[in-house]
Amino acid sequence: MKKKWLLCLSVGLLAAVAAAQESRICVLETEKGTVTFRLYPEVAPLTVARISELADSGFFDGIVFHRVVADFVVQAGDPTGTGEGGSGKTIPAEFSHLHYLRGSVGMARDDDINSNDSQFFICISEQPHLDGKYTLFGQVVAGEDVLDRIRQGDKILRMRTRRE
Repeated sequence: MKKKWLLCLSVGLLAAVAAAQESRICVLETEKGTVTFRLYPEVAPLTVARISELADSGFFDGIVFHRVVADFVVQAGDPTGTGEGGSGKTIPAEFSHLHYLRGSVGMARDDDINSNDSQFFICISEQPHLDGKYTLFGQVVAGEDVLDRIRQGDKILRMRTRRE
């Protein structure tokens, strides 16, 4: 009986680890080209789940990049296009040891650290002052050059997640 229980436990643990390590990417199609980023569910599980839910429902389709700051970030995710809106559902911050590099994808928020909603940003250059202060949930793996072409007001055409 004990051996069967241990076997079941081992199989269950292996399945859980495999599911947790399933590699997922987000494909962000813009008017200036496509950016693909790897999601980090092991670092920010709530954030990855929420962004995936929003992306796969079509929430981001047609939303503009409302903030573009040279040598800093491109930011989107606000359906009003003003920087003040969101999906209406906030999630807590998930800070990590990761560093904000060119292509790092993080959650925008206001002064309340647990105000993450639907707005996200992608770093155009390394931003060490953001480390440990904003939820980092992904890293660009393709289309990094597109970041340099995005301008304020450019649209997200389509954003979806999939297995890598």
